[in-house]
Amino acid sequence: MAGASAIPENTARFRLDAVASICGGTLAGSGETEVRGVVTDSRADTRGKLFVALSGERYDGHDYVSAALRGGARALLVERDIGEVPVPVVRVASTLAALGALGRAHRERWGGTLVAVAGSAGKTTTRTAVSAALDAVLPGQVHFARGNLNNLIGVPLVLLGLGAEQRAAAVEIGTNAPGEVAALTELAQPNAGILTVIGIEHSAGLGSIERIEAEEAGLFDRLGPGAAALGNLDDERVRRRLLGAKTRVRVGYGFGEGAQYRILWRDEGNVARSRLVVARPDGEPLSVDNPFLGRPGAYAVAAAVAAAETALGTALAPGAFELAFERLGGLEPGRLTPLELQNGVLVLDDTYNSNPASLKSSVATAHEVARARSGRLWLVLGEMRELGDDSPRLHREAGETLLDFPAACVISLGGEARWLLEPFERAGVPAHSLESYGAVQFLAQNLRPRDVVLVKASRGVRGERVVEGLIDKLGRAG
Repeated sequence: MAGASAIPENTARFRLDAVASICGGTLAGSGETEVRGVVTDSRADTRGKLFVALSGERYDGHDYVSAALRGGARALLVERDIGEVPVPVVRVASTLAALGALGRAHRERWGGTLVAVAGSAGKTTTRTAVSAALDAVLPGQVHFARGNLNNLIGVPLVLLGLGAEQRAAAVEIGTNAPGEVAALTELAQPNAGILTVIGIEHSAGLGSIERIEAEEAGLFDRLGPGAAALGNLDDERVRRRLLGAKTRVRVGYGFGEGAQYRILWRDEGNVARSRLVVARPDGEPLSVDNPFLGRPGAYAVAAAVAAAETALGTALAPGAFELAFERLGGLEPGRLTPLELQNGVLVLDDTYNSNPASLKSSVATAHEVARARSGRLWLVLGEMRELGDDSPRLHREAGETLLDFPAACVISLGGEARWLLEPFERAGVPAHSLESYGAVQFLAQNLRPRDVVLVKASRGVRGERVVEGLIDKLGRAG
């Protein structure tokens, strides 16, 4: 089920004199000492590696220096005096900034093709699709880290994992504070950048939709002149920012006319590999067995085909995307992942994140699937977090947009999600505010074969407990 992303290991090599130079730090000990990997968690394998003592709101890596040394750390990167230790130490003003500098330095010496994905929704699915499309052209030579390691810690660790045997990679770029997208783009130095959609997200830290647009546009603003900017032309704000990008190459994708990579047709409502046809500027349209659901899945694949062909200069062969997707491990949990239960009910596990844009998109997809199955739609919705003082209003407005997709029942999982229910109650739709256990019991008593249950929430709500509870109570098919 959905949860925190696993931190990927790496074996990036650095001499300590280079580490001090890259990070603007001071070195105590031998500069000729070489580390083989960079690690931020003392519980991980620290043997022969540089341990970076990060400081956060709930933890301080300096408190775990001894544990890292017991594990075999060869050197330390710190912000403050830690006393006498038996290994070399590089001291810097900010270990977080130093980690980013090391990630950028390793990415630059790696020198392969890198695609970055930003946007208010659909980043992880698109990045997964891009990885598969890259691997379709370069089988076995693409760096792929599962999860959404998209912040100032995760992105550098993904970059540090780039191996000499790999020629391409995709990274996800997120934000919850102004300037973060631009900063992460500077670290990643992408050859191509994709902007998916722009909508309300993290407004507690980012502010108005205009500020969110400016923040997400930091991806295009920081692309090098030789890079390619790619965007979803069906999104008005993305289209505007794409047309204003200063890059030499600008590529649009979507359903509408004018998109170089245009979705000509898709098989609606099919959970098991729906068919998708994408027109391309050069060559025949590409037919793909799409593993992702609904319009969001179609956008992800179109973006992936566009990015791989633009960045690598090679057309995807029929069937190559599907094989590459399986090589990379298939669908990730918590990202609109379909789970069939023994009683014929389909659960859509979308418990990794939620904001107004992704909520409406997911409900539209679930409605499409339910209609194709001739089943009823049940919505289990957790709160959308980090929306600030406007959270009640934004939840109510989001609920209003969902009335276009008739549901048999709507369940909120407490907290701010209760405001989602108001529009449904006024419309006469059965609505209940329940905790996870109560939601599982209620659903188990009322679901019928062919029904579809969408479980959607921000990660901190732990909506996956409803998914797990339904599987435990009703059993998973197969």
